[in-house]
Amino acid sequence: MNFNSIYSNIRSYWYLWLFGVGSIFCYTSVWIPPTTFWPAVIASYAIPAVLMINILLLLILPLIKVRLVVFPLVVLIIGLPFLLETYSYKGLSGSKLDINLSVLSFNAKFFRKPKTYSEFSFDMIRWVAEETSDIKSIQEYSTNDRWPVLDVTRQIKEKGYNGFVVAADMEDNEHSPGMAIYSRYEIVDSGYVWKNYNSVHSGIYADIKMDKNIIRVYNVHLASMHLRLFEYKDPTNYWGKIKYLIWTLKSGAQERSSQVERLIDHASNSPHPYIICGDFNETPYSYNYFKLKQYFKNTFAEAGRGFGFTFNSLLFFLRIDHQFYGPDVEAVHFRVDRNMKISDHFPARGYYRF
Repeated sequence: MNFNSIYSNIRSYWYLWLFGVGSIFCYTSVWIPPTTFWPAVIASYAIPAVLMINILLLLILPLIKVRLVVFPLVVLIIGLPFLLETYSYKGLSGSKLDINLSVLSFNAKFFRKPKTYSEFSFDMIRWVAEETSDIKSIQEYSTNDRWPVLDVTRQIKEKGYNGFVVAADMEDNEHSPGMAIYSRYEIVDSGYVWKNYNSVHSGIYADIKMDKNIIRVYNVHLASMHLRLFEYKDPTNYWGKIKYLIWTLKSGAQERSSQVERLIDHASNSPHPYIICGDFNETPYSYNYFKLKQYFKNTFAEAGRGFGFTFNSLLFFLRIDHQFYGPDVEAVHFRVDRNMKISDHFPARGYYRF
């Protein structure tokens, strides 16, 4: 072995070695709990960029020197699990006749119009009421029985649904902000997984009787990512804004980690087959997401097609609305409805059979 030659190659292409090592460090961040080493949270957010840059290098480096391709190729092979979480090719794995249950998961933004929380969107209320999924799992739900046009609960129940609706304990709760699970079938039991006082970020469940079987559906809304730099008190202090962003990403990930642990414990002890859906505020490149995948299957990864992006905003490439499921449940299909553009989240539907 010619060590001088190896050293010469490392020195000549130090930037590729450095980027390769940095890429692998980003990969390992998904196995480090945010409560143990919080900088890993920041590293995990870099994984999409790492994958994209290495794909570009794979295309460009052969034009410079063919053997340099080994750098991005090795990094991409190691990062294959993340590529599989980014793009799914499985699509519909069974005929529609084999579907027992369709589940909608949707962050409704309290039924407000785009880019504002001051005006209600009657189009969104109408869409949610008329949507025909067997189960509707809604985050950032609101309803007000004093005005018929804002009485979302009544409108959905008039379509033949049973509902479990919870409101957050907040001072300004005129429109009962909270969460909801609606079902075409009978709801025989329901409750909280956890409850956040003064916040709509909670976890709930409903046991739904389908013929002779009972299926448990979880609706969760994990702690926010807080990607709102314009809220920083001094908009001209850019270093302060960066520190504020890092602090919010760290604290949000740590809070979600605690919520994920409670969800895993609750679902793992469920007496019934279960489906978990909601706004997780977690990308597929995070510790909390991979923690969930240790215990549950992800519907998009098992039965989706394409990228499955669910965030309807400037950061359009985010997939933070997920559906998971446990034993005795099989995913048939998963799709994101990108035609419904009123909320800052696109509705996601999972289709299952038992």
